[in-house]
Amino acid sequence: MEGKAMLLLAGMLVMLPILGAQSYAAEMLGGEPKEFHVAIISVGKHSFILPSAIIVDEKAKRQPMELFVSNDTREKHGLAIDKLKVKEVLNPGETKKITLSVTDLDSLGGSEQSAYRIYDPVHSHTVGGQIFVRR
Repeated sequence: MEGKAMLLLAGMLVMLPILGAQSYAAEMLGGEPKEFHVAIISVGKHSFILPSAIIVDEKAKRQPMELFVSNDTREKHGLAIDKLKVKEVLNPGETKKITLSVTDLDSLGGSEQSAYRIYDPVHSHTVGGQIFVRR
């Protein structure tokens, strides 16, 4: 009886990493990440929102999307996406999490491909970007 218990335990220990790997692989092959890190940076007199494009596959809109926005400059900046009613202002060095629900992403509409402007509502000269929804 003790030998069967040990064999069962050994089998479970062998299966645990395999199941974990399958879960990780399924997550990685499942498509889109659910979180994006966005930085507002300055180089000399110019400020940028990076990355300049976030591409979302419509098929991956089963979970909320999280934007972690960091202001890595020495002055106030912000991030706005009018179509999603997002408008955040960040102090220097501040990071904010913006959660876009599945409903928000569905509201983007469109039949083919859609791009929505990301910009800085505090400084209009900041180079912005876009969220691109691939259908």
